Amino acid sequence: MIEHINLSAVLRASLSGPYADLVTRPTGRAVRASIERTLAGGVAIARMDFTGVGLIDFSCADEIVAKLLRERVRVLLVRGLTEAHREALEPVLERAGLAVLCELADGTLDPVGLRESAEPLFEELVTLQVATRTAGGTIALTPA
Repeated sequence: MIEHINLSAVLRASLSGPYADLVTRPTGRAVRASIERTLAGGVAIARMDFTGVGLIDFSCADEIVAKLLRERVRVLLVRGLTEAHREALEPVLERAGLAVLCELADGTLDPVGLRESAEPLFEELVTLQVATRTAGGTIALTPA
């Protein structure tokens, strides 16, 4: 039900050379094209793992994350975010009126991007029984 995307592996497979950073719009296009081939059958929910990605700049955040949200995926979960990743994603998503849900270590979900755009994402995950509301008022992924 959730398509897993290992962003570091996609980056290494998409470009020749030992890359760990997502910088420049052409790099973002190459990585997104690879992800789109994986998602060609259509996916409602995807999980993008940033573990192993050194940094992402604004142009790659737009090329990969924002465009995937606009064109391919209804709900994007992200994990393995560093503060630097988040600092690049947040303004790009806010400017586009989009949000992703960051999966924290305890399984709870935290919005990244436009907060108003996150609420329908939470509701969709709860409706699909992929996540549940906790007693503390947060939303957490249901155990697989």
